[in-house]
Amino acid sequence: MHNRYSTHLLPQRERQDYWKGVIDNAYFPLELDFHNPDQFNGQLSQWQMGQLDISRLETSATCYKRVARQIDESEPYFLISIPAQEQVRFSQADRTVVCNPGAFILERSDLPYEFSYNKDNALWVIRVPVSQLRSRIREPERFLYMEFDKRRGMGNVFFSFMRNIVQQSSYTDDAAHDVLSNQLIDLLAHSMENDDRVLMSNEANLRSVHLRNIETFVRENIQRSELSPDMIACACQISTRYLHKLFKDSDQTVSQWIKELRLQSALNDIRADTGHTTLAEIAYRWGFNDQAHFCRLFKARFGCTPKEMREA
Repeated sequence: MHNRYSTHLLPQRERQDYWKGVIDNAYFPLELDFHNPDQFNGQLSQWQMGQLDISRLETSATCYKRVARQIDESEPYFLISIPAQEQVRFSQADRTVVCNPGAFILERSDLPYEFSYNKDNALWVIRVPVSQLRSRIREPERFLYMEFDKRRGMGNVFFSFMRNIVQQSSYTDDAAHDVLSNQLIDLLAHSMENDDRVLMSNEANLRSVHLRNIETFVRENIQRSELSPDMIACACQISTRYLHKLFKDSDQTVSQWIKELRLQSALNDIRADTGHTTLAEIAYRWGFNDQAHFCRLFKARFGCTPKEMREA
């Protein structure tokens, strides 16, 4: 099923209420704050593919808020937002992530949040029942508030497949939509699990338990500069040797994984910060106790210094 909505033929005074209804029907109830109400325009195309809803929005600058009174007991959703034109800013559970064109983020519908962009924007949004993603990967909540690359690797395969099934939706029936939507969820799960910041997730039993404990401990203590393999092993009640063995099948060491987590977190803070936090404070916040060392690592990873990233 394909639905299309647009404000372009409506009088300006009717557009805000109309768009509020469109958004509520397409996703769930939200509060909308239009940056320039007198000049707002929006259009939305929506495709229902099996248990998925895929939509493409093109709108003027807008802020979408999900508040506690709007959240009910029905099946919660994950939203995958993929900006195509301008960056978007998402805040939920005291976390903020800035997602740029070329990337995508995962969001939850059953917690209050704020989602905004300050310029005219176009973006894809996929609505997935939480149960569907949980059936593919362990604890998908681990992937919240992380920016994933859609320009290469499995992220690109996932995004390209999504666009292809949308383009061919009028030539495929409901049975095909069920098959294709399941394949798309599989690709989404695989693209997130393949990210270097996420530990291997398809391990059996005891290894899986150890990996989950390691990941939980590191994410809860990532801001501590003294975080080390010995500390992690002790906290997870395994030997340091076994800890390194668990990482042997990945393409990174324990220390490389921790460094990547820290650099990505610092990158997001630099993008999200409005200038009230110094770069030194951001470095210390994520466990870098030497700012010069932090700058060298940041430039080696992202091709520019933290200062240049903030100015950009």
